[in-house]
Amino acid sequence: MREEITSVFEEVGRHYKERGVVEPDIHQGHDVHAFYRLSKEPSQVIHVQGYPGLSDEKGMYVWARLLDYDKMMEIRQISTASIGNEHGAFIKGLISQQKIAYDSKILEEKLAENVPELKQ
Repeated sequence: MREEITSVFEEVGRHYKERGVVEPDIHQGHDVHAFYRLSKEPSQVIHVQGYPGLSDEKGMYVWARLLDYDKMMEIRQISTASIGNEHGAFIKGLISQQKIAYDSKILEEKLAENVPELKQ
């Protein structure tokens, strides 16, 4: 499931980058993390976390939140927190943990519900 999640996160990142709305950064660890830094608000980054252990062939479990980019980077520099655990940078929740299909368009629609800059 890790590769399927990563593929969707990378595709979303490509779509957004082509439109000039984010700068994507994908990390694989225990979970898969996508960081989509907003181009118009570079102080903000969308963190999408995918859970391979909870996902199956029918869909992936994801969770998303908006973070303060500078605070996130500060936490990474001064803390032992692993990537994706920069909880002190939290601004607001975007997607509660839920199962969705392995489809970039569905993830993009879910994110756009709470981040107007992502709407086409």
